[in-house]
Amino acid sequence: MKIKICTPVIGNNLNQFLENLGKTQEISDFVELRVDYIQDLSLDDIELIREKTKVQSIFTCRKKAEGGKFHFDERMRVKILQKAIDLVFDHIDIELSTIRDHEFKRNPKTKLIVSYHNFAETPSYWDMQSIIYEMNSFKPDILKIATMMKEEYESTKIYRLLTNKPHTEERIVVGMGEKGRMTRILGPLLGSYLTYASTPYGESAPGQIDINKLKEIYKLI
Repeated sequence: MKIKICTPVIGNNLNQFLENLGKTQEISDFVELRVDYIQDLSLDDIELIREKTKVQSIFTCRKKAEGGKFHFDERMRVKILQKAIDLVFDHIDIELSTIRDHEFKRNPKTKLIVSYHNFAETPSYWDMQSIIYEMNSFKPDILKIATMMKEEYESTKIYRLLTNKPHTEERIVVGMGEKGRMTRILGPLLGSYLTYASTPYGESAPGQIDINKLKEIYKLI
């Protein structure tokens, strides 16, 4: 099986972002475009980013409440996400809390990831199942749940979300923080659609493992 390892691209301005994109694409064949890091982002910039993206991609403009850096108003963020769908990025990641309040015109060529991020804790297994139930009402192609792990035993909740998932459903499930590092390694082996890894040019969540280190671990496995 080929494990998908997705690496974040970040940058404080467009030039830095594009430079990091170029460097990241040399070592990774799957990137997460965290455009919320770009402080002077405009709608026209999205076209340039699309043009420069040569590998599989997930486009996201993460809201502050879920760990993002975006500082313009919410209407602008929604326009940016819709523009990315219109430009046919491979995947678009939109938070459940966003898709509840805004309707997006979908494109069948862009896979919709509906996501939930909790940087405070890992909710109970049944609470996360309730979140998944709501996510499915928006007919996503992929569900994503990323939660902060305070204790290693909480990883069992993460694994259970993968081992109990329907065969027809794609899920990304990640435990964040130092206690969640093992979930990043084992997740894809238990059915997670992908895992996230850092590069020298970008890290977007606590506990991400360097891509080269992660590749070595999978070779050993």
